Amino acid sequence: MSQSDTAIHIRGLRKALGASFALGPLSLEIPRGTIWALVGPNGAGKTTLLNLLMGVVSPDGGEASLLGHDVHTEDVDIKRQVAFVSPDLNYSAWGTVGRTIDFVSAFYPDWDEERCERLQLQFGLQRSERIDALSFGARVKLSALLALARNPEVLLLDEPTIGLDPLARQLLFTELLGFMQDETRAIVISSHQLNELERLADHVAILSAGQLVASGAVPELLQRYVQLDVVLKQDRLIRRPGLKLLAWDGERARLLLDRATVEPQSLKSLDVEVIEERALTLEELFVGLIRNGNGYWRQRGMVGA
Repeated sequence: MSQSDTAIHIRGLRKALGASFALGPLSLEIPRGTIWALVGPNGAGKTTLLNLLMGVVSPDGGEASLLGHDVHTEDVDIKRQVAFVSPDLNYSAWGTVGRTIDFVSAFYPDWDEERCERLQLQFGLQRSERIDALSFGARVKLSALLALARNPEVLLLDEPTIGLDPLARQLLFTELLGFMQDETRAIVISSHQLNELERLADHVAILSAGQLVASGAVPELLQRYVQLDVVLKQDRLIRRPGLKLLAWDGERARLLLDRATVEPQSLKSLDVEVIEERALTLEELFVGLIRNGNGYWRQRGMVGA
């Protein structure tokens, strides 16, 4: 992938937060023309990663660039071309919705006034409303409006659907799909709305405890991983890479299998009989990958290296 095709480049990026949490090292390449879902449980490091990309915090090591601009040294260029949406953004200093829009729009020559007015109407935002009086959901809508009306090349969205009702979420996702009609753009969206993300995103990066567990095109990942219902012919199962125990009950067990590492047919050599093979949704894959199966392995006396 050439540099001109790359929206976000991350290589060996690391950040420690106190003694209890460390993000990375992470490596990820996000091309233009793609929508990436950034998913993980609370505390996985999603917000930390987005803050690193926007220069809100400094990394402890590694490298990252957006649109070819280094996050260490070219944060001004990044902020000019990249828009960030977060529930933590605060616009109270400008008093009203109208003053906030006027202030932000003055910095961006490509400001789309037509889109701004349309989103104001769709989101039910009035210029005269005071920021301090807005509901949490309305503040999220304002943050999304300010980002989309800028016509940025990259959109980073941290939980942009928190506080939004189903209609507002649908309006936002429809707007994001329209935004991506320009295939030189890219979106990274962190959200717990996995069912909606599966319809919106074409790629996914799954984080758990600061580590990248899996990443890639959604259809390819859903083809790569499969859930198996099996019968264990003996009271043990060899623990091996690419095979994860999700649940067990007597001789029956449920496994998550990575086809890139283990062939289902090879389970016969482990005295495992496959009863059913089932495709996964993105949410099921997410839960399977981050679930800690160590307790199951210990309870059944599993054998492993």
